[in-house]
Amino acid sequence: MDPEFFRQGETISEFLESLKDSRAKFLQHLEESTFNESQQAKLARLPDRLNVLVIGEEWSGDTLYNLPVLFRMAHQKQWNVRVFRRDRYPDLILPYRKEGLFHSIPVIVFFDENFREIGRWIERPAAASRMIDEESLKLRRRLREENKESWRQETIRELLDLLAG
Repeated sequence: MDPEFFRQGETISEFLESLKDSRAKFLQHLEESTFNESQQAKLARLPDRLNVLVIGEEWSGDTLYNLPVLFRMAHQKQWNVRVFRRDRYPDLILPYRKEGLFHSIPVIVFFDENFREIGRWIERPAAASRMIDEESLKLRRRLREENKESWRQETIRELLDLLAG
């Protein structure tokens, strides 16, 4: 990571000030982001001099729900955080695509004081992704069964229209 480029990102304060529609919800999540004793002890053992790159967008639900946790940690540890909007910096996310394909956000990349990457976290907790995938599959199966006849008729109509020109 180029330190000069890194400094061009929004600080936490600038990011919070720029929020529009999601500001109240984001601040609520920030207030609710607390750590138990065990988590507080682990946080205390983490380095104080980290540089943290964030790629996110206000409209992203995963950014809204997960970025406040990082901001709370960064506040306690005095980490140097910079936020870059994914849509303003489309090339920035390329090395951090989820599964090498998806432009998922938020992306949180931790760098040491010399800007060597020490870890990255993308989108949401693994447990949340598993649950979303499982529930999405259940929903798709239920909807297919409930709508199989009308969707079959729509398939016929679309294929005929496609081939009829």
